[in-house]
Amino acid sequence: MSQTNLLKEELIESFNCLIAKQTGIVIREQDRASFCEKICLRTKAIKAASPGDYYQLLESNTIESYQEWEKLIVLLTNNESYFYRDKEQLNLLKTQIFPELIKRKQAQKTIRICSAGCSTGQEPYTLAILLKEILPDFQQWNLLILGIDIDRGAIEEAARGIYEPWSFRGVDEEIKRRYFQKINNQYHLSTEIKKLVKFQTVNLVQDLFPQSQSELREMDLILCRNVFIYFESSAITKVLDKICHTLQPSGYFLTGHTELSAQNLSQFDKIVFPESIVYQRPGNKKLKLENEQNLVDKKKLSITPQPLVTKDRLTAQVNPVKTLKQYLTANNLNVNNSSYTKSKEIPLQKTTEEFLIEVETLLNQEKYEPAIELIKQILKINPNYFYAYYLLSQIHANLGQYEQAIQSCQQALKIDSFAVSPYYLLAKIAEEQGNIEEAKRILKQIIYLEPNSVGAYLDLSHIYNQEGDRQRANKMRESALNILKELPPQTKIKERGNITAAELLVGLERTEL
Repeated sequence: MSQTNLLKEELIESFNCLIAKQTGIVIREQDRASFCEKICLRTKAIKAASPGDYYQLLESNTIESYQEWEKLIVLLTNNESYFYRDKEQLNLLKTQIFPELIKRKQAQKTIRICSAGCSTGQEPYTLAILLKEILPDFQQWNLLILGIDIDRGAIEEAARGIYEPWSFRGVDEEIKRRYFQKINNQYHLSTEIKKLVKFQTVNLVQDLFPQSQSELREMDLILCRNVFIYFESSAITKVLDKICHTLQPSGYFLTGHTELSAQNLSQFDKIVFPESIVYQRPGNKKLKLENEQNLVDKKKLSITPQPLVTKDRLTAQVNPVKTLKQYLTANNLNVNNSSYTKSKEIPLQKTTEEFLIEVETLLNQEKYEPAIELIKQILKINPNYFYAYYLLSQIHANLGQYEQAIQSCQQALKIDSFAVSPYYLLAKIAEEQGNIEEAKRILKQIIYLEPNSVGAYLDLSHIYNQEGDRQRANKMRESALNILKELPPQTKIKERGNITAAELLVGLERTEL
């Protein structure tokens, strides 16, 4: 019998409850096999007699338990990150949030920002560089950017400020030149930026904050992205309450797309932008921005379900969905087809387009379950509606419901087996679940179906590079470059957020593996 089989269901649940209580992290069903292997690994490492004994150690209140938690946390968390991640939110910060903060804080010339779940530091350093770029009197400001994470090792690495080339994918070459020094194929962050950022080990669930003696207080902005997707609901509620009290009145809170879909956020004001939802602690001064007023006046919010808000590299690589009406028009779909309006569940006087607009509204309100139910109703009208299945798969993936997402992708592919967008989503899910071989197989299938698929070649290049197979990584990258050189410069690369072929080519040619 393997060690993994020694973990009975009851013991797995006990571990799950203990870990959730200690860290907020919940072990998802699709991750259980990998989790059991990690528990057996640590059991063997400390020479415990059984996983049950290892559980007893974790549960005890001893120095040995504290030290072991630090080691286990490294296995439970994913620390891969990169600079200038989630360009839409960064653009929102650059054009809306930061200018408003700078104007509001002009008298005090003090801005305090927290990057929660900062991993190895790329996000807080990105924020520091962004502020340096937009503040004309930068030296006169008292800026603090605090990076916090539960993983002490990640915090120590962040404080060093030394990064591998892969941390700069998509970063403008001028930013690298201005703020980093390349030494032996590693990039050393400038002292000017490093001194703006402090790091602190914080357990969001267990540690008390805000506290007057800690820097984790009176924040103007808190970012906590791709953290809550791993947390159980009660832990999220607990942390949200702490975050709200750690913000100054009118302070802002940003999180990953769709991460808080099932949470009560009544303690915050919500401001909807095309790029992201921004939460604000109520205060005497509410955010008054032209963009928000325009959106309210037009009452027209377009949905962009973001691809897999899991970790880092998964984001922004699956095609973002257009507004439903744009999608239907672009694909010459006859939304008023009579076959769409024959259902006992849906009134006959409504068209499918109207129901899809209702789905759009629900998604803007983060009401994902009702949106899913409505899409299922639409599918009862037209069971062969490819886009409905694909939209359903994206919503499930965003919610971390990977099995349902996979099933919806498969249904979409039954309707159109030559469509590549579901394959991209399936590849990202496989990679997130740690099934790298399956991810590679799916990406190769995409290339078979669409030989000029730049995204598939680049994704394969990344995977081979992570595996240390530089020869294959370079071969895949070279294939992508060759394709881009043959395309008209203004061709939009769908799987890379509609960046043009010319822009992507320049970025790749400047970036080393």
